[in-house]
Amino acid sequence: MWHTLVRADNLFGPRHALAGVHQQLDMLQGLLEDSRGEHRQGLLKLSAQYAESAAWLHEDSMDVSSAETWTSRAMEWAMEAGDEAMLSWTLFRRSQLAAGKKNAGQAIGLAQAVQRHERALTHPMKAAAIQQEAQGLALDGDEIACHRKLDEAHEFAAIAESSGDARSGHGDFCTSSYIEIQRANCWLNLSRPDRAVSTFQTALAELPDVYQRDRGFAQARLAMAYVGIQEYEQAAAEAATVLDVARGSGSGRTLQEAVTAVNALAAASNVPAVRDLLDAVKENAGY
Repeated sequence: MWHTLVRADNLFGPRHALAGVHQQLDMLQGLLEDSRGEHRQGLLKLSAQYAESAAWLHEDSMDVSSAETWTSRAMEWAMEAGDEAMLSWTLFRRSQLAAGKKNAGQAIGLAQAVQRHERALTHPMKAAAIQQEAQGLALDGDEIACHRKLDEAHEFAAIAESSGDARSGHGDFCTSSYIEIQRANCWLNLSRPDRAVSTFQTALAELPDVYQRDRGFAQARLAMAYVGIQEYEQAAAEAATVLDVARGSGSGRTLQEAVTAVNALAAASNVPAVRDLLDAVKENAGY
């Protein structure tokens, strides 16, 4: 059931998976009340897995407070169960949340803390932690260190033929194409939209089809990169596509990025493609 929910999230966004995750969490929390010994250990591990999923789904829905709550719950259950791999992964998730708040120091420190749990990390988990450190370094303006870390992450990247259901373990999304999308994000955060555009284009062409939500988010960031190099028609085209994806999937993160791009395009309303996009947004209050 958990693998099915993860795959549904990758394909369709949080709206289709969140209710199922919470249904399972309610059941697990009820079972934990009366469980003891070895049986409890197994329940704790599964509960932590679902709690971490709930945290991500809430984050993608732009409910950061709930994301932080469920990440802490996952960490607590993983610690009680002695599940070092999940404990490490919750540190990774906290680093992502810190990066979302532009807290570079915490994002870097938590990503480095993950890497100190080396014996518990698979190669893809290690790749995810290393590229996450790079995200913090980009926020901190350290271009050279950032790209060195991204190069290092490639050494541990997951295979490209991912099923998108985390069946091979946490971090299986961290393929070479995913790392290059993060490199493009870093270029954007380093105020180099010119480098971001070409990197996004190449990485998106190689991203497995199963990661539709990640594709939408990356396209929203690509729209921002196009705005940065004043390629307004391309920016409008990308933003229009992403708005439809975000509305259909319920991905708040993707919608927020798309709206940011649309707002940035407002200054170029004299461009016909931009004017058409702005008019369409006004007509569709659902955006």
